[in-house]
Amino acid sequence: MTMPNLFLIAAPRAGSTQLARWLATHPDISLSLVKEPNFFAAHEFDPAYVSASHLDDVDPTKPVTRPTQFAVFRDPARYGALFENMTTRWRMEASTSYLSCPQSPELISAACPDARVILLHREPVARALSHYQLARRTGRTQASLMDELEAEISGQLPCAACYLLRPSLQLPGVARFERTFPERSTTLQFEAMIKSPQAALAQVARLLDIDPTGFDVTARAQNAGAEPRFAQLNALLMRSGLKTRLRQILPAPVKPYLRRLWFNDNCRAPINAAEIAALKSALEAQCAS
Repeated sequence: MTMPNLFLIAAPRAGSTQLARWLATHPDISLSLVKEPNFFAAHEFDPAYVSASHLDDVDPTKPVTRPTQFAVFRDPARYGALFENMTTRWRMEASTSYLSCPQSPELISAACPDARVILLHREPVARALSHYQLARRTGRTQASLMDELEAEISGQLPCAACYLLRPSLQLPGVARFERTFPERSTTLQFEAMIKSPQAALAQVARLLDIDPTGFDVTARAQNAGAEPRFAQLNALLMRSGLKTRLRQILPAPVKPYLRRLWFNDNCRAPINAAEIAALKSALEAQCAS
């Protein structure tokens, strides 16, 4: 069975979609059709929660025929099929669940012993705020940041539903992967990568022993956090699963026009200073525990 030999490991909203887009422009690198198959952290995704939340952008039990963002693959053969037709030197996936999953480094090392790992982390508060804005955009929530934070602190949410605090504590995950993949990993910072993409990609090229001029830094990924114009309808479509279904069936040329209609790019989720302070305090408490 063909397996990946390159992993882009980052928290959600830490720049992995953009970095994966740049990496995939290199002639020596292929990205799996499902950017985030989550195979090595599937045990953290309760099947009932995945189904109720419509997390799978494609059916992971069937052949994948088009590029998409996220699904939870549990079957090794279906996971391996994502890479079997790749002819490039490096076969990559970029699941954002691996960084916070304690078991992922060892599971990846056991299944893909020759893999290289690119680690990417972002300032924790900015990452959490960006994830909250995305949750509002997708219709995952209409609640305030404070309400979402309190729900997560309560400890009653399933692991996969915790998106503010747990994914923001990135450095312990970075350290786990660096220990598991010594001399076969490199670590990037989101803020530095955005400031100088060429320098970040040159660092990756050294790890992979590939031509550093082979990347197209003009390639841009769309993964924004603008507010929906029709928030209640947006949330209803998300809860019902219709939004996922529409993404699957709508022709690609139509989607940019619908995005402009559906989202207000000049508007972001309302967040006040007290909520940001509470988020910082909660993150500090998590780090200290």
